[in-house]
Amino acid sequence: MTDEEIDEFLKDTEQEPWGRCIAELATLTPDGKPYVNPVWYEWEDEKIYHLGKPKAQYVKNIKENSDVYVSIDKQSPPYARVNVVGTAEIVSEEWTDRWEEMTKNATKYYMGEEALEYHEERLQYPISVVEVTPEKMNSWKVTDFPPDRTFRAEAKWHDEDD
Repeated sequence: MTDEEIDEFLKDTEQEPWGRCIAELATLTPDGKPYVNPVWYEWEDEKIYHLGKPKAQYVKNIKENSDVYVSIDKQSPPYARVNVVGTAEIVSEEWTDRWEEMTKNATKYYMGEEALEYHEERLQYPISVVEVTPEKMNSWKVTDFPPDRTFRAEAKWHDEDD
């Protein structure tokens, strides 16, 4: 995908029959083991945001080691995927208008308008805002069907020269 296609893919709120794709956020535990967690996400200003809970294991992991890997894939045809290697940090542990609006939007994307009651309930609980800054990205999408399964092409990271 081009950079523009990646941006469009990550902003699309209707990728799947149920809404936006779920991101798989991989962090490292204190003993160096990978820990992968599915999360809702928001793509804004070329960064990935996730509104987590302070006691979540991946939040604890990020506080110890900022290295992360994020994979976002469309699991229905036409298939597509974006992988991100980056660093994460907890940028806020306080509710602000920005995070409230982001939570409201995510609730609509992932659960529909009828679930906005969940949004209001969520605001009662603590928050840890995860911000992922991509260092490099790669992508893939089906351009022909059936897709090419020759596996001859190497993965190309978007920050590499042609």
